[in-house]
Amino acid sequence: MRRSVLLPGGLLLGLLVALPVAGPLAGGDPLRVVAAPWSPPRPGLPWGADVLGRDVLARVLGGGTGPVTTAVAAALLATAIGTAGGLWVGWTGGRRARAVTALSDLLVAVPLLLLVLVAAVTLPGPAAVVVGTVVGGAPLTVRVVADATARARTAGHVEAALVHGERPVSVLLREVLPAHAPLVAADLAGRAVLALQLAAATSVLGFGPPPPAPDWAVMLRENLPGLTVNPAAVLAPAVALGTVATVLAVVSLRLVPARTGTTRVPGGPVPRGPGLTVRGLRVLDPDGRVVLDGPDLDAHPGEVVAVVGSSGSGKTTLLHAVLGTLPGDLRAVSGGVGWDGAPLPRGRRWRRRTLGLLGQDPALHPLRDARAQLPVPDPDAALRAVGLDPAAVGGLRPDRLSGGQARRVALARALAGDPALLVLDEPTAGLDPAAAAVVVELLRARGGVTLVVTHDPAVAAVADRVVRVGTPAPPPSPAGPPRSGAGARPSPAAAPVLDARHVTTAVPGAAADVDVPVRPGGLTVVTGPSGCGKTTLLRALAGVRPVTGGTLALAGAATPWPVGDRTPGVVALVGQHPVHELNPARTAGAAVARPLRRLHGMPAAVARAEAARLLGAVGLPPDVAGRRPAALSGGQRQRVALARALAVRPAVLLADEPTSALDGATTAAVLDLLDAARADGLAVLATTHDRALVERADHVVDLADLTALADPAPTPSPRSRGTARCAPNPPPTRPTPGSRASPGART
Repeated sequence: MRRSVLLPGGLLLGLLVALPVAGPLAGGDPLRVVAAPWSPPRPGLPWGADVLGRDVLARVLGGGTGPVTTAVAAALLATAIGTAGGLWVGWTGGRRARAVTALSDLLVAVPLLLLVLVAAVTLPGPAAVVVGTVVGGAPLTVRVVADATARARTAGHVEAALVHGERPVSVLLREVLPAHAPLVAADLAGRAVLALQLAAATSVLGFGPPPPAPDWAVMLRENLPGLTVNPAAVLAPAVALGTVATVLAVVSLRLVPARTGTTRVPGGPVPRGPGLTVRGLRVLDPDGRVVLDGPDLDAHPGEVVAVVGSSGSGKTTLLHAVLGTLPGDLRAVSGGVGWDGAPLPRGRRWRRRTLGLLGQDPALHPLRDARAQLPVPDPDAALRAVGLDPAAVGGLRPDRLSGGQARRVALARALAGDPALLVLDEPTAGLDPAAAAVVVELLRARGGVTLVVTHDPAVAAVADRVVRVGTPAPPPSPAGPPRSGAGARPSPAAAPVLDARHVTTAVPGAAADVDVPVRPGGLTVVTGPSGCGKTTLLRALAGVRPVTGGTLALAGAATPWPVGDRTPGVVALVGQHPVHELNPARTAGAAVARPLRRLHGMPAAVARAEAARLLGAVGLPPDVAGRRPAALSGGQRQRVALARALAVRPAVLLADEPTSALDGATTAAVLDLLDAARADGLAVLATTHDRALVERADHVVDLADLTALADPAPTPSPRSRGTARCAPNPPPTRPTPGSRASPGART
C-alpha cells in the first residue's frame, strides 16, 4: 500500500478509536447542562454551549462514534456483497450474469435518499442507512468489479493458474481479487463517504438517535436556530462531518491505481543544439538503489538513435526519464533533458504536437477498433503503411488482434502526423520477419528525431548511433551443459506426450485443421505471420480457448479440451505479453513459489528456496524475488513467468514467444536451460518468430505455408495439414525513404 494512503488512513483509524473516550478524558460530560442555552465561548467552554446549555466540545468529541461506525459498517457490507457479486458476474458471464447486471442497473436507478427515508419509517435510523448503502452502493460495485474481472480473466497470470490446475474459486480469491485490491479498497472508502452522508441526512430529518445522545447531524438540526448566537454549535459538528468525509475521499482517491504522471527531471546543464539532448540522468528507486545511471545522448533531426542493453539494464526507464513519465516510486536525482537547446517541455499541448510514442505494451483503447485508434484523416492508409490489411483488421477491437497486429496499430498511431520526436520501445518485438522489415524501412525513412529501444540487430543496424545502457552481464549458467545447437532429438518411435489432431478453434481467420505432435524431450515450434492464430492455437491446447473441432491426447490418454476437466500439473503455460503475465499484487518469488506449494506440497521455506533457485536458473539476480512486476523490465517479467511454469514440473511446456523481450545473450542462455530440461524429458511447444529458437526445434509447424516441417532444414518436407485462411500479410505501402543515406550504426 502506498505511503500516501497510510497517513490519512492512520488518522481516520486513530479518530475512530479516540472518539468514544476523548470526551471523558477532556473533562466534559456531553449530557450535562453547564451553561445557558447557546452561551458563547468562554474560559472552560472553548466552543460554548448548545441549545440546552451542554458543552459543545464534549458533544462533538462524543458525537462521531455513531455516524462513523454506521458508515463504516454499511460500507463494509455493501462492498463485500458488491465485490462477491462482481467477481461472479465477471467470471461466469452467461444469462444469469446478465440478469444480475440488469437488476443492478435497475437498483442504481432508484432514488437513494427516497429509499433510505422509506426504510427509516420502519427501521431504526442506522439500519436504514445500512439498507440504503447496500441497495444503492452494492450494484455500482458489482458493475465495477465485474468489468475488471472480465478483463482479468484473459490475463496471463490468471490463465496460467487455471492451466496449472487451480480451481476457479481459488483463482478468483488468490489471483483476481488481490489484483483488484486497490480498486476494492477505493470503492470501500467511497461507499463509506456515501453512508456517512446518508447517516447525516437521516439524523437531520429526525430519524437519527433519540435525544439526548450526542450525534453530529442531530447537533446541526438542534442548533441551527442559534447560529447567530453561538456559531460554533453549528460549525463544529459540520466541520467534523466534513473532515471525516474528506479523509475518506482522499483515501479513496489515493487507493485508485495511479497512472504514470509527469515527473520533473532535475534541471542539469544541457548543451544547446537541435533535436534531443540528454545528459547524466540518474534514477533511484524508493530504497535508494540506482535503477539507471544513464549515458549521454544526442539525437538530431533525421537521425535514429538506438538504445541497447541487456534485459533489466534500464532502457525503458531511460525513456520514461527522458519524457518525464517515471512511475511514482522512481525519482530522477540528477541530469537534464533538452529539446532544441531548451529544457524539454512537459505540457500536454507540446506532447500532442511533437511526440509520437510506442511503449512495450501497445495500450490500445479496448472499445475502439483499429481504424478508430488512429487520429489521421485516412486510417486505412496508415494501416497499410505498417503492413496491415485494413479490410481484415480495420474493424477489429484490440481483443481480436494478435500481439503483432496490435503492436503495428500502436506504431501507426505513434507515426500519425509525422511527429518531430518519435520514441519507440521494442517496436519489432513479437513481429514476424516481414513485418519487422516494414518497421525497419519506416525508421529508415524518418525525417524527425527517432529514439528506439531494441534488442533487434536489424533495428540497431539502421541507427545513426547506438547507445548502450548498463554493462553487458555474463549469461546465466543453466542447470545442465549449454548447447550451441538443437537439443537431443527425441526418438521418432516415441509416442507423443501431446498429440493434437485436426484442431480448429472458434476464432475466425485462425488456422484450422492443424496437427501438432510433441514428443518427450522434443521441441515443436509454431511459426507464421502475425494474425495467423499461433497464440490462439497455443491457448486452445492449454484449454483456455474454445475449440470447435479436433482431438487432444496428453501422455497417451484422451483429454478433454476445457482446462477445468484436465489433470492438474501436466501442462504449464507461458503467455505472450510480459506486462500481463504476473499478478501485480505478488512478488516474483511468491509467483514462482505458489505452484510448488499447491501442486507439490512444499513447505513455505522450501518453496521459497526452490523459487530462488529457479529465478537464478533463468538468469535473474536474487533481489528480483522480492520485487513486484511494476519494478521489473519486460524481459525480467518474461523470465519470471518461465520460472513459474518450470516450477509446475510439467510434462509439456507451452510457451508463447518466450524470447521476444530478451536480448541475444539472455535468449541463448534461456534456450540452453530449456535444452537441459528437455534432456530430462520435458516436451516444449512454442510459438515464435525467433530464428534461434526455430534452429533448435526438431519439428516446425508453419501456419503460413500450410506445412509442418519434420526438420527445420533449408529443404522442408510438406505435409497436408493446414488451412488457406492463414496467408502472409499483403505487401505494405511504404513511404518513400528520405534522401539521407542508411549509415552503419556506430556506438
